[in-house]
Amino acid sequence: MQAWSTRGLPASHKLAYWNALSSESIAAMEVTPRDARAFEGEMLREAVGPLTVIDVRSTAVRLAHTRAHVRRLDMPSYILLAPLQGRMQLSVDHGRPVDVECGELCLLDHARTYQLEHGDGMRTLCVDIPRATLDALLPAPQRAVGVRLSPRRGAVRLLTGLLRELGAELQPGAQASFTPAFAQGLLGFIAEAYAGESSCLPESALAAQAAALRARIDARRAEPDLSPGDIAAEAGISERRLRAILAVEGEGFAAYLLRRRLERCAEWLRQPSWRDISITQIAFRAGFNNATHFGHVFRERYGVAPREWRRE
Repeated sequence: MQAWSTRGLPASHKLAYWNALSSESIAAMEVTPRDARAFEGEMLREAVGPLTVIDVRSTAVRLAHTRAHVRRLDMPSYILLAPLQGRMQLSVDHGRPVDVECGELCLLDHARTYQLEHGDGMRTLCVDIPRATLDALLPAPQRAVGVRLSPRRGAVRLLTGLLRELGAELQPGAQASFTPAFAQGLLGFIAEAYAGESSCLPESALAAQAAALRARIDARRAEPDLSPGDIAAEAGISERRLRAILAVEGEGFAAYLLRRRLERCAEWLRQPSWRDISITQIAFRAGFNNATHFGHVFRERYGVAPREWRRE
């Protein structure tokens, strides 16, 4: 394990030392402390199979990875940031700033510009991932860059817990030893954490997931009390994820279910074989449980009452 610290250095040398160390150990960057006279930083680095784990602690700084820095890198890697103490604010390509707190995760790409700022007492565990490794792991890694992962999801909690344990092993003078199998396991947790985030999936995958969910809704649309939770449980996903996937194409659960029930009613009202079935019975068979409400939403969609639709 490699370890570095600014403690004991002349105050006039600390910043230059830390900038050179950060650029060599992580990626080319410019670090500007909030108070240069009080600046201190410590860094531990350990190889974990194809990955590099870096434990960084420092006083308040602003960090900039600019276009000039990007051009200095031959094969830019990705880096996963896991705050173990404190909170940081970062933005990618001068985009909207994102606050990342202890227990959350965020992925950065050294091939893109980014800015990061944090206060005193910050400790961040960084996992540097070779480009080819992550490109093979995630279907659309660029969609994951800059996305904050929240510990509300189980897969993210498991990953952050694993990273906290990993951070506990990284101590100055410790003889930490991590096998390639451990690295593969860690990569698997990273893949699982991002696979559950709909915004990180490619459009084709989202469309396929949305189509599968709509098929489940269609199969059960006659159930009057059908809810998003019912479909989410059947699909083995969270209700939040279900709503996010359906929203990608602009039509949420309730709107889709109502439209499909109305389409079924409109079709049955056209068919001669359903002529002897009352309009109320047709509405109830399609999943409605209130005839007045059905009449209102039918007219709103088709411009005529159900009785007129049948007659025409």
